[in-house]
Amino acid sequence: MIAHKGLFSAPSASTDTGMFAQFCELYRQRQDALNLIKQLIQMIKAVQRHRGMSMALLGGNTLFREEFDRLQLQLERRLMSLQTFAAHTNQLLSERDQENLHSAWVTISRDWQQDSVIDNYELHCHLIEQLLGMLATLAKQLEQPVSALVNNHADVPLVNVDGTSYPNRFRHLEVLHFSTRLMPSVVEQIGRIRALSTYAAAIGHCDSHHDGKLRYVIQCTRVNNEKLRHQAKRLEGILEGDIGLLGQLKSYEIKLMFLLTMVETDVLHGGKITTDSNRLFNVATDIIDVYLHVIEDGIQLITRWHEEDIETWLQSA
Repeated sequence: MIAHKGLFSAPSASTDTGMFAQFCELYRQRQDALNLIKQLIQMIKAVQRHRGMSMALLGGNTLFREEFDRLQLQLERRLMSLQTFAAHTNQLLSERDQENLHSAWVTISRDWQQDSVIDNYELHCHLIEQLLGMLATLAKQLEQPVSALVNNHADVPLVNVDGTSYPNRFRHLEVLHFSTRLMPSVVEQIGRIRALSTYAAAIGHCDSHHDGKLRYVIQCTRVNNEKLRHQAKRLEGILEGDIGLLGQLKSYEIKLMFLLTMVETDVLHGGKITTDSNRLFNVATDIIDVYLHVIEDGIQLITRWHEEDIETWLQSA
């Protein structure tokens, strides 16, 4: 029996090629944004470590010298890589933002040994704020799934663990906000605590200026960590283990509270500081590294959903 001609035919010349061109462009734009986001996260991590180590060195702790020199070279390469990738995208990062980023790094890295410690701290914070701003800007590129933009296709609903309809879009936005705004903000606050407390411990005392900065950032960390805890608990309930490290945040929240208490007790007591600056640096770094790992897992989940969204669109009738 011969099948009716054209019953299962290949796409004809009348196929809407413009729609597929749009599809391809949107797909590539999101892939580029995800790539740049991953690079920015690594840049933020490296600049935060550079800040902490440089302040320890300015305070007289020379044990970080060898690792600091390696980190300085790594940051040069990361910045060049970010700029090169950004230049091959459709203006996802503006030329002005890239120039500002380059200028900020040159200002930090050039003759940093001659900078006052507070200038060193503020210049690093300014650079990290720029990186966090770029991270948020790129995240906005990922808010709408490709399937919802190509030919105005509606998003496909997901059935949540309790059987209720939970739109993909809302779940996607929550993970995106958590991974590119809320968690990076908390990580930066912990990074500031690491830098300020490590320096104070290295010189053996905390002057009134650094005391005020430390108390303020500790207060901000407590407030934002409360938001983080509630959001992590919510995500843990709706993601069914998609971000495995979310469950570990509870134990690391205890470590964070221990760090804050240690800084308040051992650094902000108004007298001579006897706590080892390396210990303060390492306790904070242990927390930061786990939080950054959670951020990376969140971006990987967004990447996976992006690919699944593409496949769903291609299979749609």
